[in-house]
Amino acid sequence: MESAELERQIEKIGTNDTLESWCKCVFEQLRKQNGIKNIALFVWGNDVLRLAASQTQHVFSFYANFKPVEEYSGYFIDWPLLAKKYHDEFSFVSELPFHGGWQKNHVMWEHAVIPLTKSDCLLGFVLVEIDIPNEIRTLRREAFNWLRQDAAFQLKCKVLKHQLTQMQLSKKQNELNLALNNRTLSSQLTYLKSLHEISLRFTKATTTHSLCRIAIELGRDRLQIDRMGIFLCDMETLKMWGTWGTDPHGNVVDRSDFCQEMPNSLFIEEAFTRKNELIVKENVPLYFGLEEVGIGWNIMMAMWDRDECIGWLAADNLIYRSVLDEPKKEAIKLLAASVCQKIIKLRETESANARFSELQIVHKDQAKELAQLRRELSGTKQQGLWANITDFRTGLPNEKHLALSLSGFVSQVRKQKASLAVISIAIDFFRAYEKKYGVDSTDRMLRLITASIEDNLVELESSHLVTTSPGEFVVLVQYDDEVEIRELAEKIVNSVCHLNISSKTSTIYQRITLSAGVHLCGVSLFTKQSTLLKKAEKQRMMAKKLGRNRVCVD
Repeated sequence: MESAELERQIEKIGTNDTLESWCKCVFEQLRKQNGIKNIALFVWGNDVLRLAASQTQHVFSFYANFKPVEEYSGYFIDWPLLAKKYHDEFSFVSELPFHGGWQKNHVMWEHAVIPLTKSDCLLGFVLVEIDIPNEIRTLRREAFNWLRQDAAFQLKCKVLKHQLTQMQLSKKQNELNLALNNRTLSSQLTYLKSLHEISLRFTKATTTHSLCRIAIELGRDRLQIDRMGIFLCDMETLKMWGTWGTDPHGNVVDRSDFCQEMPNSLFIEEAFTRKNELIVKENVPLYFGLEEVGIGWNIMMAMWDRDECIGWLAADNLIYRSVLDEPKKEAIKLLAASVCQKIIKLRETESANARFSELQIVHKDQAKELAQLRRELSGTKQQGLWANITDFRTGLPNEKHLALSLSGFVSQVRKQKASLAVISIAIDFFRAYEKKYGVDSTDRMLRLITASIEDNLVELESSHLVTTSPGEFVVLVQYDDEVEIRELAEKIVNSVCHLNISSKTSTIYQRITLSAGVHLCGVSLFTKQSTLLKKAEKQRMMAKKLGRNRVCVD
């Protein structure tokens, strides 16, 4: 009886005309006869294995164009390899079905990958899965003999017929699409040419007002749009105002006097919600300002600067009742995008020009302040020279100034409970350089080195640079980190070396270099000021003995 029933089912499978109905019948037979829960059919097409149909529980899906095998499980599975690997055992067990996401308690899954062949030609594979309470396999190879023999025998014919049907449908659809597209393509080419001309004209616009006029005039003439208007808005104040538009007779008019609160309508809300989409309304009232002037289609395309809506372009067919086809929709979208980009650039230019004007005013004020500061500085330096506390060659405080200010600097460091670093610096072979190159060249060299040392001290909160004698400097620095002082001294020496001031008197480096000594100390009531300078000078002499162009730290 069971054999006769099976033969009737197989005969029923053979009578199914299409691949889809054949798959549905085979899957249903697998479910009833073998208790299968999940099924998938993979077939070869153009030497690539593709997913043709699947059934999960009772839900059947057929894929007319066949899908990549990855779309069954979400990842690539080598089904031929699995079939070969478990050929002897026939089935295998795992915790989840192949397209499963969550494991159920006390439920395992048994899988079998069954190859379908005809005359030793591999046609595809059928995946079958069943849930089991434990790891004991229940699927038997002989229970699927009908599938491997009779059903597989019909599969090749069904697949070939399906592919032929798809080709015929595709051919008819292509012929229909070609006829429709020829007219559409002609319209699109005309619109694209017109949009190119409009974009070129946009380059002549220097203000947003002139840009909108060009867009309305050329949109009406080149794109055959009955009426257009460009509105700008402020989303913070919810205000909208006109620029240029067309009146009920199609004339281009200045609408900058039109200003009101933005209408609270679903149409406006929809346009702002669906960013970069053309919003269309068919057979609606059309307006000029707040006055109704007719009935027709109305479209709106919002313009965006990042996430801020800056306005919109509106159009309708009040005058000639023209049809709104797809090419015209795309043309209006492109026109709105082009206008939007140009408005953004013009606003950026206007903002930059305004900022530049502000900066020019600030620059003039700062130039006046700088001139005043220079006059004051010049006066201060002159007073320093008169008081004999400024070195006239470098403009720095001299040794006399150091003697007067050292005690105050040390006292300040002590009050702040910080540490004091004294850096003694000497220009190597200074006297020889001055003798060989003269006073003028030496003065220029001194100014360069002074500027270099000052540049390295700019970021320090508390420092003091003085010159103690020609070619010698002292830097007083309040510090918290010894490493930073060591790095500062090395930076001063290296920066002067990298100035590459040529000096034939330097027998070692052939350029101007520095030798520096650093004395680090904590300041107390018993700190002797004279000792600070002497210890730094001692380290400087050590740097000279070790080869110059270096730093020594006590």
